[in-house]
Amino acid sequence: MDGAFDPSTEDTQDAADESANALGLVGTSPPLERLRRDIRRFAPLPAPVLVTGETGTGKELVARAVHDASPRSRGPYVSVNAAALSASLIASELFGHERGSFTGAMARHRGLFEQAHGGSLFLDEIAELPLDLQASLLRVLETGEIRAVGTERTRRVDVRVIAATNITLERAVACGKFRGDLYWRLAVLAIDVPPLRARTDDIGALAKHLLATFALDEPRTLGPDALQALTLHRWPGNVRELRSVLLRAAAISPRTKLSAEDVVAAIGPTLALDARPTSIEAALLATRGNQSAAARLLGMPRSTLREALERSALARIAH
Repeated sequence: MDGAFDPSTEDTQDAADESANALGLVGTSPPLERLRRDIRRFAPLPAPVLVTGETGTGKELVARAVHDASPRSRGPYVSVNAAALSASLIASELFGHERGSFTGAMARHRGLFEQAHGGSLFLDEIAELPLDLQASLLRVLETGEIRAVGTERTRRVDVRVIAATNITLERAVACGKFRGDLYWRLAVLAIDVPPLRARTDDIGALAKHLLATFALDEPRTLGPDALQALTLHRWPGNVRELRSVLLRAAAISPRTKLSAEDVVAAIGPTLALDARPTSIEAALLATRGNQSAAARLLGMPRSTLREALERSALARIAH
């Protein structure tokens, strides 16, 4: 399955950056620049790619960017969530089946590998594959051949596998839940997608990009206090959560320029913020010194905020 490609480095870099930006990998922070660098380095190579990162960071966007910036970009891009595949039909879904191979197999079925021939197959939540199917996947990666359910005949496929997971596969290997040989085959080219809290400098550009994608009656923008409020949140749900918060804020706000109050209302009671003095100061600045609003933004009682202010030099910006 490992073909030989020799693309222009400059063309590959441009294609990778254009693809990443178009797919929402927006920003200029050092972690995002490292991500773009990995995409442009790995895109032209024929080996499998393993994309890791927390839920909601955009692993499928990275997989698509790798495909679009690769020599396979004109071929199919097939995506599947391994956790969503039926346990009884997973082999058939991946490798296909012949007519009559099991009850209900009324016609020959082209599996996902065959559908992705000449392109890329994205396997999300790869750790959810049963161990026997992990062995079959390893065999396909090593031989470039698949065997449909109900036949002994093999077919050659030319597919680049891009796998993703939000768990630590090394730990899964140690626990016997993931094959070590498959892990090492997949992890030759590994891309780790940074969490949003590690690239808060990108939140402004990313929020602007996301707001522009919403089908709203009027365009929405962010006020300075709204952006400050967004940067205070820890974003346990990462970019997916940011998108949901912005969409909810845009839906509930009567204003076209979103405020910190809109953001706080959209995030709700699960707001998780760093309560160090610098964050308290940022919350007070975001709320123009209003202690009650800052306490709500920080997710703490007003009395707790007042005590913190009394112990610091921050009282000068509060009223």
